[in-house]
Amino acid sequence: MSAGFLMVMRQDHEKMFTNKQLIEIARSLPQPDDYFNGVDWGGEILPREIVSFCRMAQDHRTSGWDGISAKAGRYDQHSRYVLLVALEGNGSMGVETNTRQIHKEEAHLLFPHQIHYYIDLPEKFTWLYVTFDLEGPARQILELWRSGGRKMNDHAMSLLVEFLTEFQNGAGLQSSIALGKVFEAMETAESAQNKAEPDTDLVAQIKKYVMENLEDDLAMPALSRAMGVSESYLRAVFRDGAGVSLGNFVRSVRLVRATYLLEQGKLDLGVIAGRTGFGSLTSFTRAFRRMYEMTPSSYRKRSRVEA
Repeated sequence: MSAGFLMVMRQDHEKMFTNKQLIEIARSLPQPDDYFNGVDWGGEILPREIVSFCRMAQDHRTSGWDGISAKAGRYDQHSRYVLLVALEGNGSMGVETNTRQIHKEEAHLLFPHQIHYYIDLPEKFTWLYVTFDLEGPARQILELWRSGGRKMNDHAMSLLVEFLTEFQNGAGLQSSIALGKVFEAMETAESAQNKAEPDTDLVAQIKKYVMENLEDDLAMPALSRAMGVSESYLRAVFRDGAGVSLGNFVRSVRLVRATYLLEQGKLDLGVIAGRTGFGSLTSFTRAFRRMYEMTPSSYRKRSRVEA
């Protein structure tokens, strides 16, 4: 017999064996209790539209999206998840009303529309960022990260290498699966240790009050009355605890809130200006352009295109 004939015989035998397996498995399947709800991947962490990059130096520009700085007084809020992994260098950042210490080999997750800013950054650092979208029940799995960061163990680090390899190769589905495995490995990881800053309670009260009263008078006299302390003390405590001036914080939070309202696409620009505490549409537009290098209307158009 020729080699070609033997190969055909072998292939036919393998096909018959495979068909037999399929028949046996198919016949063993039970009748479903529900013909419309069954096995689904919705509970798996499969991020989409993944973008990953690294930051190694500060960029003190007060506008734009291409850098981070502890001196520029910038506040940010994104419509996507942001995973920050500190591979080298320690620092600190404000996340809404809390201050987080960022240590080497820790991972921190920022949630969509969560206000954050940098308080202290080291001279030398290597921080990895992974931004992504996530839909369905998997979002609930990530809620455990709201309490703070997680320490990266050796297993998580090796999975992160696998993810970056797939990401650099442009493998979309494989990147998503690999990043999901990183989060799964971190579910049981040790929590990061966040050291409390001095006067954290008062600083947190100030931040909370500002965020809940953006439409009201948030000038220094009004804030000092609300907090029951002098203006000079209020100003000094906030700068020491938050790392930025109180006036800059108020202005930035108002603008960050404005980006959220613009992305919803339902309110007129004048209404958004009023709800975020700006006295007029003109002052709102001027401040927005200074922060984001575009007008509010341009930002809204871009967010619609991205959506």
